[in-house]
Amino acid sequence: MFKSSDSELIEKFYKLQTRYDVASLLEIEERSLRYFLYIKKTDNLYTSFEIPKSKGGVRSISAPHNVLKSIQRKLAYVLNLIYKPKASAYGFVKNKNIILNAQKHTKRKWILNIDLKDFFTQITFARIMGMFINKPYGIGKESAMVIAQIACYHGVLPQGAPSSPILTNMICSPLDTKLIRFAKENKLGYTRYADDITFSTYDKEMSHRVIMGTFENLEIGITLKDIIKNNDFVVNENKIFLNGQRNRQEVTGLVVNQFVNVKREYIKNIRAILHHCKTKSPYMAAKEYIEKGLCKNPNVILIKDDDKFKDEVVNWFLSVIKGKLMFLSQIRGMEDFTFLKYAKQANDVFNENIFNVSKLEKFNASIIDETVIIQSTDDSEQGSGFLLKDLGLVTSYHVTKNDGFYNVLSSKGKKVDFITKNDNELYANKNIDYAIYHIEYKSSIGLELGNSEMLEIGDKIIMIGYPNYQVGDSPNVQTAHISGSRKLFGTDFYTVDKNVFHGASGGVVLNEEYKVIGIIMGGVESLNESQTNVNQGFMPIHLVINDISKDKSIQ
Repeated sequence: MFKSSDSELIEKFYKLQTRYDVASLLEIEERSLRYFLYIKKTDNLYTSFEIPKSKGGVRSISAPHNVLKSIQRKLAYVLNLIYKPKASAYGFVKNKNIILNAQKHTKRKWILNIDLKDFFTQITFARIMGMFINKPYGIGKESAMVIAQIACYHGVLPQGAPSSPILTNMICSPLDTKLIRFAKENKLGYTRYADDITFSTYDKEMSHRVIMGTFENLEIGITLKDIIKNNDFVVNENKIFLNGQRNRQEVTGLVVNQFVNVKREYIKNIRAILHHCKTKSPYMAAKEYIEKGLCKNPNVILIKDDDKFKDEVVNWFLSVIKGKLMFLSQIRGMEDFTFLKYAKQANDVFNENIFNVSKLEKFNASIIDETVIIQSTDDSEQGSGFLLKDLGLVTSYHVTKNDGFYNVLSSKGKKVDFITKNDNELYANKNIDYAIYHIEYKSSIGLELGNSEMLEIGDKIIMIGYPNYQVGDSPNVQTAHISGSRKLFGTDFYTVDKNVFHGASGGVVLNEEYKVIGIIMGGVESLNESQTNVNQGFMPIHLVINDISKDKSIQ
């Protein structure tokens, strides 16, 4: 892109005084730059269109024409060399993304989400020019004006120009500094992803300096509002969201209650798209998708009804589906059953080997079907369980330690049976933390028993359970490794290098041959497992088998 080295570009930037200097920095002829700025005029070099927002309404996009876009890309490259990101900035920053942003707010008592109103249009020509003239940049007035001319459309920052993202971060740098200090003073976590501001806390409540009012009428605290106002931004009063740990907590569109996950709606959307592709054809499904206003590509919108461009439309739609599935795999892993299932459907629909789903061939779908949810009839407790061949329904003792009735749900959330200690408990041991029940559901089949007596640190395992289950959730399938072994309450216990979350206890642990080697547990005799407890892992299944053998011999 540039003949000059990065260090030379940085040196040139801080010496900028005139339009000639800017042209030299961007390695274009001064007369060409002058032509675009004053003859063609940058305001005439944009195409504007609207795209729907995920939560309703539309977003106005102003996309620059290719020549101006090329200049803006060069400008963005230089500005990214100059800008020193604050730790709190996660949007448009190298090696950062919405996943890392969301991870900063997992397992919190409260999460506050704030949206800055009219974010891009609040960043004006004058603000950009003033920022570059003043510290820490201190370039000449004429060169600052030229940069603002290159970057702005009708006097504001356009959403769609390649130079806009970096300029938003540079403008927001003083705001980030103030909010980092504010967060520290109030024991809060703070991140900003473009115009999305998130605060979170481990405390039981947030200070009135942060948020006031009722859930129906939330209002930003005066101190926080003043900080935002003094940095020339405005809070969107219609987009203030405060959620406790008992509700679904979201950060930049991802669920963060216990770990970063996609929303159920995201998976339902993938399922619906692939279903339409299968029943109607990929081309018809693509046209439907476009007609719903979900396409962001103006060229595709123009050709969607012309059969001559059918292949182009289908290829575009395939790229959309690939993007959605790759994002799912980023969040849940390439070995996640849900990802593999829909990746295989995409392969079948487009008759291409788009994704490697060889794992799915080994990963018998019945493993998921035989992993069940156990829930008390009053919905106050929930855990996981699984069917072990020739034995019955296996779970943790503490999941069903009370004398009440517990519903047994299939992987699809359908009630298939119930259990109670007095009626159908076969074996149980509080110290080893297991319980086995007789149920009619798939009583003739079950998972195969594996050998857990030869396990070693570093062994790869698969954990399947239903943490924090809500109707419609798919099972959580985690690939992990054994990180250690110890005695827990006098019983052999293996720790793992992944978190075990509330509700997964009682779930199944498999080896690489997909045979049962353990029962998931959080390391405490309670459904309220500590998420920071080092004793998170599983109890090896041979302890159960040995205990049952003793029980039988006594009888």
